[in-house]
Amino acid sequence: MRGTSVTALALLLSLAIAPSVRADALDDAVNSELKRQTIPGLAVGIEQDGKITRLSGYGSANLEWQVPVTPDTLFQTGSTGKQFASLAILMLQQEGKLSIEDPISKYFPDVPASWADIKLKHLLSHTSGLEDDYAKVDLQKTLQWDEVRKLVYQMPKTRPAGAKWAYCNAAYIMLGMVIEKLTGAPYHQYFTSHIFKPLGMNATRDISEADIIPGRASGYEREGSKLGAPLKNQAWVSTTFNHTADGSTYISARDLTTYIAAMDVPNPPFAPLWTKAKAPVIKADPDKPAYYGMGWFTVAVDGTPIEYHSGAWQGFRAFIIHYPKQKTGLVVLVNSDIPEPRPLFDKIMAAALPGLPVPPN
Repeated sequence: MRGTSVTALALLLSLAIAPSVRADALDDAVNSELKRQTIPGLAVGIEQDGKITRLSGYGSANLEWQVPVTPDTLFQTGSTGKQFASLAILMLQQEGKLSIEDPISKYFPDVPASWADIKLKHLLSHTSGLEDDYAKVDLQKTLQWDEVRKLVYQMPKTRPAGAKWAYCNAAYIMLGMVIEKLTGAPYHQYFTSHIFKPLGMNATRDISEADIIPGRASGYEREGSKLGAPLKNQAWVSTTFNHTADGSTYISARDLTTYIAAMDVPNPPFAPLWTKAKAPVIKADPDKPAYYGMGWFTVAVDGTPIEYHSGAWQGFRAFIIHYPKQKTGLVVLVNSDIPEPRPLFDKIMAAALPGLPVPPN
């Protein structure tokens, strides 16, 4: 299950961009941090005014074979992929197949009685009152979907729906099951036919341990994510938990930058749906200005709106940030944990388009 932890958010919140790229400076900044922190590989994409202006790959996609990262290397999205589930749910609402005001019990009548107040909009915005309890989850165990659903039913509900924000991967697992129930097919097929293919994201796909997937990066982890600790291959996770809608997607820097660039073209294809997804629903922290919408964090800094998300899963890190007024976006994909995230992203900020405000810590 994927999460946006405090650390992961700190990584994202240190990103910033502005109107031009100094390629040599960005290359030097990234390469110096990859070496210092022994980060295997990283890809960067930048868009402006709906056009991709920079795609760069650094380091290795696979350490055993020393395969270089390219703009087409496939990384795991982690929780940045939640926005695809959110967009799909809003599409199904537009098609008249559901309403985000529907209670989840409409689709799964066997939900616990305490879930009676949970609507789809609460699952989308992490305001369901549910919290992930990883002690209940064996990520190496293969389960049937009915078993996964019943496992989610065991997650604690600690408050009324809508009362408070609490990040919850289990909520998006349930949303994926709603998509599958309404479409009669794996949720990722709907993503592909309704989001990825129309936008020209031709390499983006679901995670598969069985398929031969050209350009797939390996993920790497280290004990405690500590600087100097030896890198290890990503921990094995069963196919069950690599096929849930909280972020089980392979994506390249080219495709993710294509996705965010589509927001800035004239008459964006999914404009009303993206507007709905990014609309602030609730503060993620009462003492901080950032809000959460539906698969997106949003904040305004010095009058400049910023939309962003991060993700972490199985030795991968992913970050997406968008400045709608400036029509500018940046993505960063990494195939490992990052011991000292702030220096890495501060250097990316300084070298790749400085000038725009950064989301607050």
